[in-house]
Amino acid sequence: MNYYVLRPDLTPYEGVVVDKKTKLEFENEKVKQKVEDLKLTVIQSDKTEEYEVKSEMTIFLKKGDVLLFEKENRGYFKPAQPIGTIETAIADYRGLATALDGVDYKITRVKK
Repeated sequence: MNYYVLRPDLTPYEGVVVDKKTKLEFENEKVKQKVEDLKLTVIQSDKTEEYEVKSEMTIFLKKGDVLLFEKENRGYFKPAQPIGTIETAIADYRGLATALDGVDYKITRVKK
């Protein structure tokens, strides 16, 4: 028997590490946002034939939090699940393969 993992969403997002000085604003047809003083204020609205949503929320941030960015929909968002760089993911998977399969998969980094 072999071990398998559910494949993660490998969508790359732009992101920013916040601190007390971080100031950002973003607006599209669904969301209006402002980041200032370690607070992300979100005003969201969406309307379809089936529903209408209007909400306002404030997310309190800490220095070092990462906000990811999705231009088409959510704008800036604080991910609910742990995140990491691509290098972190490779190291995690190599460690998992070694622990479960006893195989240390070599990955060669080639610069383009």
